[in-house]
Amino acid sequence: MASESNTLSAVSITESKGKGGSHRRRSEVSNVGAGAIDESLLHEFLEDEGVDISTAKFLQGLQKNGLRPLTDPRFKDMINKIKKIGNDSIPEVMMMDDFKKCISSNMVFITQALSQNLIIPKWNQFCDKIKSIYEDVKTECHGNVASLTPQMAKVNPEKYAVSICTVDGQRFSLGDYKDYFPLQDLNRVLLYTLACTEKSVDYVHQYIGKEPSGSEGDALALKNGKPHNPLLLTGGLTLASLLKPKLCFSERFEYFLNKTQQFCGNENVGFNNSLALALKDHSNRLYAIGHYLRENDCFNKDSSFKADSLEQTMELFIHYSAIQMTSDAAAVMAATLAFGGLCPLSGEKVVYPEAVRNCLSMMNCCGVNDHSGEFMFEVGLPAKSNVSGAIIVVIPNVLGMCIWSPRLDRSMNSVRAIKFCKKFTDLFVFHQFDPTGRGNNKLDPRRRDFQETKDQQSLILLFAAFHGNMTTLYRYLKEGINFGYPDYDGRTALHLAVCGGQLDVVKFLIEKCHVDVNPIDRWENTPLDDAYKYNFGQIIFYLQKKGSQKGAQIMNV
Repeated sequence: MASESNTLSAVSITESKGKGGSHRRRSEVSNVGAGAIDESLLHEFLEDEGVDISTAKFLQGLQKNGLRPLTDPRFKDMINKIKKIGNDSIPEVMMMDDFKKCISSNMVFITQALSQNLIIPKWNQFCDKIKSIYEDVKTECHGNVASLTPQMAKVNPEKYAVSICTVDGQRFSLGDYKDYFPLQDLNRVLLYTLACTEKSVDYVHQYIGKEPSGSEGDALALKNGKPHNPLLLTGGLTLASLLKPKLCFSERFEYFLNKTQQFCGNENVGFNNSLALALKDHSNRLYAIGHYLRENDCFNKDSSFKADSLEQTMELFIHYSAIQMTSDAAAVMAATLAFGGLCPLSGEKVVYPEAVRNCLSMMNCCGVNDHSGEFMFEVGLPAKSNVSGAIIVVIPNVLGMCIWSPRLDRSMNSVRAIKFCKKFTDLFVFHQFDPTGRGNNKLDPRRRDFQETKDQQSLILLFAAFHGNMTTLYRYLKEGINFGYPDYDGRTALHLAVCGGQLDVVKFLIEKCHVDVNPIDRWENTPLDDAYKYNFGQIIFYLQKKGSQKGAQIMNV
């Protein structure tokens, strides 16, 4: 199993240790500067007693929160500045002042990430759950590969990928996420949102209905003289006739390809010419539907739609279908829909929010062919499938994901993808009609404590204090955990830090966390009593300096 976390193993680190030299609108956050960054957030990246920053550890810290600083366009300026200091490579360490200058353009966004204030705060725990679902579904071997063309019939049926992208640009991928698959049916999602943006929703629905058809996706059927909805083959062909009809063939295709790339954050999108030729060779039904639509006057009625435009519309639609992308890119496309038409990586406004809202409504009721009703009942999320075995799923204002596996069921949907989606909403509270609140047994990864109970946090905190695990302590400080919360014996983190002889932790708890210096356990002992018990002279001196007293003194007052 392969997974994508954008690790730093391939990063060029210079040998010379170059030392010299509540959410906002998330698309805006990455490029907003700030006066200074809280240096407690940088604790785990410090080197040389806090003088320098380990660049690799810092970048890994961003990756642990789901970000890909080496390829994410939002970090391009920061990475260029870092490389400039390292003479065109990433230095192993940087002086603190140089480091702050490099991150100045991303200060707010980096602060959000390191303080775990992105949409999915506990990213690693969330990804662990996704891995578990991925492995469970991987054993599913039912279904057959689509055989519309010879190229499609040759696809390895065992291919399987899952990719996720949040509206904050947190990303995670598993399996064959670098392999390309054709856009095909997914092009209707793009065509619909683009047509509604370029024209208007009312204009588009003069030509296309808003109803589920209850039939197969390539059915030769209309309702009231119009395609039932924009996600059917009839709807897709009609949309192709509406989009930029005054441009020539090459310009219309270039426009759509560029928009597809913008949806995907300008990464991993291409065109499969051999598939386009094969689709043309096996297009008898497509052309039959095209003639049927023209006979019923379903195509663009503008005077600019010439007599030869049917042939051009067919050719264009075939070319749109032969655009290809990876599951990684498709997840960004889904995240753009989740973010109301704004690409979370580039910040580009690709389509209007109203167009996205209407598209998600269509995906809700008719996105997975004649399985749409059952999918909405069991999964409860907007989705669109294609005959290549891909499904994009959208959780508005949270994330988009793509699951790709070529084995299809009778409804021409990916068997593994459907099963993954069911398990996903069985585990997470993302079904549209899931009740909210702690009474629900499902997990909500948007919560900071979606896996840890208060008692579990207390136990982890006490162990960290006793063993001097500063990384855990700083993480809990960032999360706003109560460091004075006692266990069932009334023992606090300060008690345990003293018992472990951890002077640095004692100072951290008192000076940074501002804990009470005189907590009393059930045996009426304070941390100062414990310090005397184990004869830790330095800790005794420090606690007395800070006003700590023995339990007997306090109880006798």
